[in-house]
Amino acid sequence: MKITKSLSFLLISSKALLTDAVPVLFKVLAINGTPSININYQQYEMEAVPDSYPLYQKMLDINEFPVNYNYILDYGNGHAEQEEFTRQRSENEEPLNEFFGRSITIKKHPLLPNAYEPFKYFKQSRLYNDNFVASIFVKCNEDEIKKMNSDSEAKIKIKAEVVYASPYVVKNFNNATFSIAGQSTRGVPKLSYKIKNLKDEKGKELYGRTSIKLRAEHMDPTLLREKLYGDILNTLGVPAAQNTYARLYINKRPIGLFNLSDHIKNNHYLKNTFNNGKKYDESKPNPIFKCDSGSGVYSDLGYYGDDGSNKQYSVYSYSGKDKTTKTKKEHIEAHLIPLLKEIDDYAKGKGNDLSIDVDSYLKYMAMEFLGGAIDNFWNSPSNYFLFKDLTKNKWYFHDADFHYSFGVSWGQDKMLKTPLAEYPPVEDDGKHYKERPLLDALRSHPEIEAKFKDIFARLLKTSYHPNAIFPRLESITTMIREDAHWDVALEKENSNADHGKNMFLLSMILKMILLVNNLKVLIKVTQSDTL
Repeated sequence: MKITKSLSFLLISSKALLTDAVPVLFKVLAINGTPSININYQQYEMEAVPDSYPLYQKMLDINEFPVNYNYILDYGNGHAEQEEFTRQRSENEEPLNEFFGRSITIKKHPLLPNAYEPFKYFKQSRLYNDNFVASIFVKCNEDEIKKMNSDSEAKIKIKAEVVYASPYVVKNFNNATFSIAGQSTRGVPKLSYKIKNLKDEKGKELYGRTSIKLRAEHMDPTLLREKLYGDILNTLGVPAAQNTYARLYINKRPIGLFNLSDHIKNNHYLKNTFNNGKKYDESKPNPIFKCDSGSGVYSDLGYYGDDGSNKQYSVYSYSGKDKTTKTKKEHIEAHLIPLLKEIDDYAKGKGNDLSIDVDSYLKYMAMEFLGGAIDNFWNSPSNYFLFKDLTKNKWYFHDADFHYSFGVSWGQDKMLKTPLAEYPPVEDDGKHYKERPLLDALRSHPEIEAKFKDIFARLLKTSYHPNAIFPRLESITTMIREDAHWDVALEKENSNADHGKNMFLLSMILKMILLVNNLKVLIKVTQSDTL
């Protein structure tokens, strides 16, 4: 009788245990091999999710929480790899797409306080949730990739299948194009890339974007400067390209960690930045110009006569969609020269109004000064866009490319110690001239100069304050650290690189120390009376 009661008790207890078990879904992104989930030294092989490469999943009954686990990747032929850390899941926790070998799936960062309200025409895209590192997988013809990488200066575009994966989704784009991006960076070992035509079979875009850039940040192995610069711009309420992080694989081959950023000339970016996401009238294309420098000529916004073929205008490139006007000269004469003439008249006191958005322009200039942006408008007029919204009859200055900031490259001492009244610093050979027609004309008005200095004051009290910057910088560093170390160890794709070869020989730790020290000194200097 006692034995019968004991057996009954055991059966009831076992039934209770089974009843209390909770089905839990585990998901992992694994590029090669077959993953298994390892719980209490018991392995369970995972199953590929249809049409969602490289996502695998496994549903298991779990009766004790939190559950500790990790993943094992079987490459075949007796070769397997196990994660060196332990993951933990609480009951009712959302199942996320975890990435094999990366311990952090999501990390929420401290936000920078706004110095101003957001730009009123801007619509944010979920693509730029920066609480995780996304993953991009490109599948294309390997011979074409080798040809493109061996001739990085050529404008080669490759048809590609692209998968975008985040902790939440896996999206497929089977008719994309893949190409090398950038200008001077085409000669460095780690190339930057551009992906276009990001539309799925139903015509849906990648969170409102059909074109993105993957910026290699070769000049900054910390991969932090451009991200931080963009974060601060967002607090200024200016039309700014967004950016976050993504790891890139091509044909299952690891390429590296990249800054995933907007393609500024893309129509989807323009409508989401300047028109609250609403389509513009395609019959009246808005003009946009890419503004660069070269051969001693700078895009300084100076007026040099009405002839669009003047050498001084050679650094402006029309990037709009207007097909009725054929030549670069015609585009410059039709759109750009009237703006430059307007600026010239304003500087000479012949006009009181400007069709360019002065507020955002001044905010960009303040950030260039504080951020030590050596390769941008104020210091070396280039690397920006001019966009005109025809419906508003308004031009917008749009800065771009900030990897040469916060102490990268030449003249850090000069950048730090040159006061606002004497900026930009002049090189020893005297090549850096100081005339900036639009900025000089604006600052000649006492009320605008006072407004300009108020931008500095607000920045230094809000988003450009060490109490705001350093916690966020530390949090982002923690999130990307594993991928950044992985990136440095990878062989670079550009076998014919002709400069920047020693950049990755520098210690990541040393570069981090330099970045932090530069920021500390920069904040100290700009908060002093040198303004």
